[in-house]
Amino acid sequence: MDELINEYISLLLKAVKASEKHYLYIEMPLYLKEYEEIFRDCAKEYDLREIYFQYDDVFKKHELLSYLDQENIYKHPLFDNSIKNKYAKLDAAFIFIMSSVPGLMADIPVDKIKNTRIHTRKTERDFRALYENNKLNWLIASIPNKYWSDALKMSLNDLWELIFKCSLVDGDGTSYEKWLKKLDLAEERASKLTKYQFEYLHYESSNGTDLKVYLPENHIWACGKDVTGCIVNLPTEEIFNSPQYDKTEGIVYSSKPLLYNNSLIEDFWIRFKDGKAIEYDAKVGKELLESIITNDEYSCYLGECALVSYDSPISNTNVVFQETLFDENASCHLALGTGFGECVQGGIEAQDEELRKLGVNVSKTHVDFMIGTNDMKITGITKKGEEIPVMIDGNIC
Repeated sequence: MDELINEYISLLLKAVKASEKHYLYIEMPLYLKEYEEIFRDCAKEYDLREIYFQYDDVFKKHELLSYLDQENIYKHPLFDNSIKNKYAKLDAAFIFIMSSVPGLMADIPVDKIKNTRIHTRKTERDFRALYENNKLNWLIASIPNKYWSDALKMSLNDLWELIFKCSLVDGDGTSYEKWLKKLDLAEERASKLTKYQFEYLHYESSNGTDLKVYLPENHIWACGKDVTGCIVNLPTEEIFNSPQYDKTEGIVYSSKPLLYNNSLIEDFWIRFKDGKAIEYDAKVGKELLESIITNDEYSCYLGECALVSYDSPISNTNVVFQETLFDENASCHLALGTGFGECVQGGIEAQDEELRKLGVNVSKTHVDFMIGTNDMKITGITKKGEEIPVMIDGNIC
């Protein structure tokens, strides 16, 4: 197990291209502090001047959110992420380790969580500006914890084994090379889709999904390797685009639970008109869903549509991970909120209003939710009215 963990962490350092940088910023929950030494050992081969670890004390945050009023939350240093600005200006590579505690924030008022998230994002404004304009090397990955594995009713080692399997880590030391080959194939598929220049995608599923997602002029399909060459999500199975934010029409049903701020939203649907989410409901977490949709003026519009085959490594585990990084890569998904400048010609350098003119949404949030099913059908409609199969029976054509 130790050997595989070392290979996994070495993979993360290669994926974020730490060799190109002098500074490395690693953010992870406090209960994973034991992995700091492994990161440092694996990074010894790089010419790094500093590795900075930012530990997120989610249990302390829960305690503070439970008794502090909003004004005092804003004043508390635990909700201040301005340290990111310093390392963004130093052109650091950023690794963000996700490791959920499902249900931790379920007893915290939704508005308090929403307002705190907005405040925290404001404290990292300089980082956000560079991050959202593809000026930084960054990576999102996961390390398991006992709270998470217990919630999934498995051992910590079993969860590690699933993460290794989904991340192509098998002990032979070639996981990074495997990912490069895998993403080369994804880039070829993305390039093929880009050439069609679809007017819209028509999503259909027996659960009731009947949705038309229009795409901007000169849109570009992308995959999990960004313009910096980093593998930004590990694992990743998606090919994605940013919709024409103000034209989505129809209804979509979720296919997996969404864990948002360690609280679950389950069995929900959203109806769109002129791109905007105008109706929605959920059997569990409706108020939380509403807080996402109403986060800001543009959080009610889509920023991403992503294709993931139902017959794919993460999906085939048959595990609902209750961690978006894995669940979104086990299923076709959409995202409410901000889109990607890289997904439209001229978008990488464009500012907010310029991006919206190009058709890409700009918001203070980005929340993925899963919609893929084993019978999902997606048809791409060209400007000439041609119907091109994009997905049949849940799998990319």
